[in-house]
Amino acid sequence: MCIRDRYLSGFLIGLGMGGVVGASTLGVAMFSLVAPEGHLKEFTAMVPVVNCVSSLATVSVYMQQADWGLVKRMWPWILLGILLGTAILPILHESQLRRLTSIVYGVILAQRLVEKGSELGVLATISQKLLGTRATTPKDPEQVKAERMRFYKQWWVGAAVSVLCGVVTVVTNNSGPIFNIYLLACGLDMDQFVASRSVMMSGKNVAKAVARLATGGLTGRVLLHGLCVGVLSYLGIQVAKPIKARTSVEFYTYFTWAVLLYTAVKMWSL
Repeated sequence: MCIRDRYLSGFLIGLGMGGVVGASTLGVAMFSLVAPEGHLKEFTAMVPVVNCVSSLATVSVYMQQADWGLVKRMWPWILLGILLGTAILPILHESQLRRLTSIVYGVILAQRLVEKGSELGVLATISQKLLGTRATTPKDPEQVKAERMRFYKQWWVGAAVSVLCGVVTVVTNNSGPIFNIYLLACGLDMDQFVASRSVMMSGKNVAKAVARLATGGLTGRVLLHGLCVGVLSYLGIQVAKPIKARTSVEFYTYFTWAVLLYTAVKMWSL
């Protein structure tokens, strides 16, 4: 991965943190997808540093729009996940890291597709044709949205997602799509979504970088280079502002699903 690609990754991560769907996932994935054989952990060690810079920069721009109640509920569980991931990381081989990323993304995508099919009545239609069950009256879209929000805002759902994100962010450096799907399912608008995600990710990335420093997984040279690459993320955040203003929550959600599918397939085939 040449120097130009690393700085492009920093710009893309900032673009994604600022609300451009799929950009940060692509930027982070570039470190994993282009890393030479035997150097995956060295390359991905830089990602938490770049993410620290980009998320802190985003917080400075959108702090007031964050859903602080949701952030405070999720943060202790995210920290627990980071501790678990730090303990697991030395045990896993590079091929296992790639396959684990693929499996986690695939399961999350399947869950959301099944949920969406249920909301649209697709599962009920299939049940009617295969089992001969009676047709049911479709639910009001606002009622469906309210039920979904109530489900995802339950403490145990938030705790499970937070622990998973903490583990995944250490092991694969790419928990962003999971955060995206969960926060959007909670009913946040785009400004709340960008702000809340950046607050959670800033703390998460600082904790992850400290954990890697403590365990020797992040050297001073990689730390300094990651800070330099991260500076480009601020430019990405500014470029993202007009794009975010024209992006609907629905489009962001569906595009995130497409990114999940692509990344899952790509990581499994490597």
